[in-house]
Amino acid sequence: MMDQIKINGIRLNKNFIQITQGEFDVRDQTGYPLYQTMETHRLNMVFMVLNTVGSLPFVSGSIPSKHFKKMPRQAGDWTSHPNVCTVSIYPHHYRLQLLGGLLSFLGGQKMSFQHMVSSNAMITFVVDQHHCDGFVEMISSNFDLPESHVPFEQEENDELTQFLKKKYPETRATYVEEKIKTYGVTLVSDLTLEMYPLSFDQAVAFGKHLQSLEDKADTFSHVSAHMMYPEQIHLFLVTAKSPGMPARQACPVELLSFHGPHFGDRHSIISRALNCLVQKSIPVLQTGCTGASISMVLPRGKGAAAKQALMDVFEGP
Repeated sequence: MMDQIKINGIRLNKNFIQITQGEFDVRDQTGYPLYQTMETHRLNMVFMVLNTVGSLPFVSGSIPSKHFKKMPRQAGDWTSHPNVCTVSIYPHHYRLQLLGGLLSFLGGQKMSFQHMVSSNAMITFVVDQHHCDGFVEMISSNFDLPESHVPFEQEENDELTQFLKKKYPETRATYVEEKIKTYGVTLVSDLTLEMYPLSFDQAVAFGKHLQSLEDKADTFSHVSAHMMYPEQIHLFLVTAKSPGMPARQACPVELLSFHGPHFGDRHSIISRALNCLVQKSIPVLQTGCTGASISMVLPRGKGAAAKQALMDVFEGP
């Protein structure tokens, strides 16, 4: 049996609603995509994914259930999925072996989820709340956690939130900076985006293949996945070196990523970033936002222009 993979912890966030909008054109500013609706109504998304690869583009975000009433009914063609939570493991260190373990366990136990996306430190899942305990048990049983570990569950306290808003307005979405502070914008070129449609059984086989890779230096740059059907996972893997399994679709890409203080607590950041690229007619293949990180997968050759466009809104150290 393969040794358990070490991780430092599990993080939970409960009581969210997943809002999903399909069939839009990210290049069309008049299309009023979901992320722009969130900006207009000053709603934070703790998790967001955008996908324009394939024939069914979509954008999907998680908002606190208590804020759902602020969503305008006329905002567009979107659907809601109540009672979801996010489950994150950290750190991943971009290890394909860790990703392989996750896929193998998910497929073997037929664990459904809605979305998965990586940040610079975490891999985060959006899961139906009634599956949350099973998800945590799957991770706890199959990964090597510190003996003292207890899953960290972040809970919002309304009284504390109001106090923080008054005392430290920069920690909450009560203002919009002319330039948003980041810890730096990183561009990685010469990457490939590969798409794999996987049944649960195929996820097990693919996961075991990743775990068996002999070169421990083989890593991923970004990963996302979505459940398209009850037992069909669409996995999108961005790497510098293919893991050696036949993909349904592959294309050369670049990865633009950045993170900053309190990104997870503030609205408008992803909307302003994407609008920068729309104005320069730079297409976006995928975007993933979780925690304090934003990642954008771009067609090869578009990264430098995208990074320059973001400088109108973002600033580094």
